[in-house]
Amino acid sequence: MKRCYFDDKITFPISKSIKRLRDYDEQKQLIKCDRSLEHRKKIQRISQKEEEEEEQQQYHCQVYLKLFPSTLKCSLDVIVKPINKQTKDSDDIDSILIAKSRIPKTIKPGVIRVRLVSALFSADIDVHEDPSLIKLETIKNQSYHNHFDKQFALILKNSQIGPGAIGKLFIEFLDPSNGSYTNNPPIFELNLNLASQHKIPLTSSHQKSDDNVICSSLKCGCILSSDQSRLSISDKCNLILDDMKLVHRLAEPLRCLWKSIGRELSPCFSEIDLDDFNQRYFLSEGNQECTYQLLREWYTRDPHQANIRYLLTRLQLPFHIVMTIHNNVVRTFSLS
Repeated sequence: MKRCYFDDKITFPISKSIKRLRDYDEQKQLIKCDRSLEHRKKIQRISQKEEEEEEQQQYHCQVYLKLFPSTLKCSLDVIVKPINKQTKDSDDIDSILIAKSRIPKTIKPGVIRVRLVSALFSADIDVHEDPSLIKLETIKNQSYHNHFDKQFALILKNSQIGPGAIGKLFIEFLDPSNGSYTNNPPIFELNLNLASQHKIPLTSSHQKSDDNVICSSLKCGCILSSDQSRLSISDKCNLILDDMKLVHRLAEPLRCLWKSIGRELSPCFSEIDLDDFNQRYFLSEGNQECTYQLLREWYTRDPHQANIRYLLTRLQLPFHIVMTIHNNVVRTFSLS
C-alpha cells in the first residue's frame, strides 16, 4: 500500500491492484483513441475517393463544323470528354468551334442519345447518314472509358449559312423504365452558333441540282416535291399496308431507314421495340427484314395510320426515296 498526494495533502492509500486497473483503463482509452483516429482517416479516404470518382463523371461537350464548299456538304463533330481530360481545340484549321458547354454535367452509366436539330442541314444519305440525325452511345461503369466522339455527315440546304444560331444539339439520357428520352431534361442542350456568315458560290452542278427541286403533278393526282410541305399523295395511290407483297417491296428502298422510321412513328414504337427488332431480325436477316417486320407491326398496331400517304408525307423521307417508292412500288400496286 502507498499513499496518494493531491495538492500536498494525504488522501487515501491505493493498492497495487487498483493501480494496475487504472493503468489498464488508461491504456484502453489510448487504444480506443487510436482506433477512432484510424476510423476517421478511413472515412476521409473513402470520401476523397468518392469525390474523385464523381469528378471523373463530370463531362464537357464541344461541337465543331467543317464546310466543304465545292460540294455543299459539311461535317459536324461532337466531342464529349471528362473534365479531368483537357479538351483542346481541334487541330484541323478548317474546323469551326460552334458550341461549347460552360458547366460540366454528370453522365450516369446507360444509353445516351446525341440528337441534332436544324432546318439548315439534311443528312447525307449518299454516305448512309441516318436521316433522323440521331446517334447512340453506351456509357459504362468505368468512367475512364466513357469519352466519345460522334460525327454527322450533312448537306447544306442553302448556299448561305450564319451568322447566328444554325441549330441545336441535344445529349439525352434514356429512361430504362419506359424507353423514353423525354421524361428527364437533356444532359446538354447547346445552341450551334456561327460568328460570321459563310456564303458558298454555286457551281453549275449545284444549279442543276437546284433546278431538279421542283413540283411535278402526275396523272394519278399526286404531287411529288422535295419541299415536304407541298408533297401530296392522291386517294388512288394511298395504299393501305395490309398487303404482304406491297410491304415486301417497300422494305427494299427503306432498308437503311428502318430505325429512323420507327423513331418518327413514336409513340407507336419505343427504343425498346427497336432494340427488339435489332436483336430478333437484324443480326440474322439484315436491314431489309427489319424494315419489313417494322412496317407489318405498324399496320398491326395502328391500321388507320399505316398507309402510303402517311409514309411518304409525314416521315421526312429523302426525296429520291419518295420518288422511288411512288414510281416503282405504288404505281405497280395501284394499277393492278
